[in-house]
Amino acid sequence: MEEGRIWAQILTAVFLCICGAADFKSKKIRRTVPLIFAAGMLLFHILLRDADWISLFGGILVGLGLLAAARLTGEAIGYGDGLTVAACGAAGGFAQTFCVFALAVCLAAVWSAILLLFKKAGRKDAIPFVPFLFAAQICVMAGVLRQSGFRN
Repeated sequence: MEEGRIWAQILTAVFLCICGAADFKSKKIRRTVPLIFAAGMLLFHILLRDADWISLFGGILVGLGLLAAARLTGEAIGYGDGLTVAACGAAGGFAQTFCVFALAVCLAAVWSAILLLFKKAGRKDAIPFVPFLFAAQICVMAGVLRQSGFRN
């Protein structure tokens, strides 16, 4: 695994940790933060000359799909969530972004079921999504690092 890809994984995890903390605290994500991260990651890929532009564009499209879903659902899914996923796509490409997003959806569903089961939240209550993206990123990052032979 290239060193640049490892750094992209780490930077994405740090980005999601910061956004996840903000989302957990205020249930809002400042829209400028994901945009700045995405621009920075695209510049990072340009400088390293390691970009698979089709994959990166596909990763960004995952987030843009969430933005469309936010628009169609009257923001039942937040615009900040879509921008955050698009920014992750600019860092990791389609396959990683899709895996992180799918795992985050599963984690959020399990957590929501637990909250409903113990009557800590209602069916219409909102939960912050970015902390689940962070947890999923850590899981995917651990799998990628292990697969690449990075074992200690």
